[in-house]
Amino acid sequence: MTLRIAQWATGLVGAASARKVIEHPDFELVACFAHGADKLGKDVGELIGCEPTGIIATNRIEDIIAARPDCVLYMPLVWDVEAMAQLLEAGINVISTANFITGRSFGEAAVDRLESAARAGGVTLHGTGINPGLANAYALAMSAQCAEFSHISVLESVDATEYASAATWRSLGYGGPADAPGLAEASRERTRVFEDAVQMMAVGLGLVPDEIAFSIELGLATRELGLGWIDIAEGTVCGSRMTYSAMIDGRPAISLSTMWRLGDAMEPDWKGEGYVIEIEGTPSIRCVFEREGDPTGGGLVTAMSAVHSIEAVCAAWPGIVQAWELPMVAARHCYKPRG
Repeated sequence: MTLRIAQWATGLVGAASARKVIEHPDFELVACFAHGADKLGKDVGELIGCEPTGIIATNRIEDIIAARPDCVLYMPLVWDVEAMAQLLEAGINVISTANFITGRSFGEAAVDRLESAARAGGVTLHGTGINPGLANAYALAMSAQCAEFSHISVLESVDATEYASAATWRSLGYGGPADAPGLAEASRERTRVFEDAVQMMAVGLGLVPDEIAFSIELGLATRELGLGWIDIAEGTVCGSRMTYSAMIDGRPAISLSTMWRLGDAMEPDWKGEGYVIEIEGTPSIRCVFEREGDPTGGGLVTAMSAVHSIEAVCAAWPGIVQAWELPMVAARHCYKPRG
């Protein structure tokens, strides 16, 4: 049965998502929510760089609900708990890449609101992405090979220069002084979804952490960086290494780290290796996978984890569902031979 899909937002991730939905034989794009007055009333094809679709962009949630989608791919830069709840209460499954894994970082009231809305609508809410998201699910799947483990770590170390979202990087202090008051606290607040991912992994592994600790190091530009979409002055922040750790008896049982950098002139000169998952245990395991061939600078790989989970999420039980609770998700109908 063809599933009816609505796309929410058409930025880097949303545009990649909408294109794959249009191409997929099991999905039909039926509506699109867009931000920005310049996008309203335009054909979605024009907004995402493909042929006309006949779907006109709107900024009214009522229009999305009226289109009766089975699922909304929710991908705005700034999320809205009430909008998500309205979609769920209308009986629409929601898959979010917008800072949502468990909802824990939104606060208890928000989680209760979303859980109640999903149950009232008889539908599912699921958060995913590449990291947090599939990278954490990979780590859980790899742990199935172990008789025991003492530490599981997930590291994302990437040059994010192609991720041209100035608002995102400014919110993390990039382009500003390293000694800006409250920078560490603001960085933690903006990235608490990674804390949620650590908590999700802990629950999947049957662990109850004493606390989830946070640490941050900053990289500074060694010259002026003019990246076309953001300018970073010499001596200001152009990179960061953040780690969230699930602590048990004073030791990290799970660590989730990010190393992001913009530009090619930073001190310390941290290098990116892609995604590295390491398990210290019996046996110990190390897996490295690199992100190559994504012209969107990460938008595509983030979007595909959501698109490929549509069928599993639509078939799941009502409420908030975590990655370890879903069946295996794979790239169905995506094979294309190389010419």
